[in-house]
Amino acid sequence: MRKTLLLAFVAFFSLSSVSVNAEKAFEGKVLKEVKEWRVDGSKKKLDHLTKYKDGKKVEEIEYSSIGEQKSRTTYSYNEKGKCIEEKYYDEYNKLEKTVQFEYLDNGKKKSQKTLLPNGKVKSYKEFEYIVE
Repeated sequence: MRKTLLLAFVAFFSLSSVSVNAEKAFEGKVLKEVKEWRVDGSKKKLDHLTKYKDGKKVEEIEYSSIGEQKSRTTYSYNEKGKCIEEKYYDEYNKLEKTVQFEYLDNGKKKSQKTLLPNGKVKSYKEFEYIVE
C-alpha cells in the first residue's frame, strides 16, 4: 500500500513539474507575457495580462469590458522559488490587501497571513499536514 502511494505521489509530482516547465517555455523560448483577448465579432479587447520573470508569474492584471484595469496582483518569491507574498490592488491601483506565506523546510506552506493596507493583520492561517 505504501509503495503504491509513493509511486502515485512520485508520478503526480513528475507530471506536474512537466506542466510547470511547459508553462515557463513556449516553443523553446522563455515566456514573458500571456495576453487573453475578449473577442466580439471583429472587435478585440485585452481581458487579462499575466507577466512572467525567470519563469515565475510576477504580475496579473484583469481588465474591464471597456479596457480599464479591474484588478492587479503582484507576486514575490524567495530564493527557493516559493511565492512569499501576493499584493492585491483595485481598479485605481490602490493596495487592497497583502498575503504573506511562510514555508516549512520541506517546501510545504507553514502559514498564511493577510494584511490590510495599513499593515494590520486581517487573518492568519497555519497549515497542518497529517500523514501515515
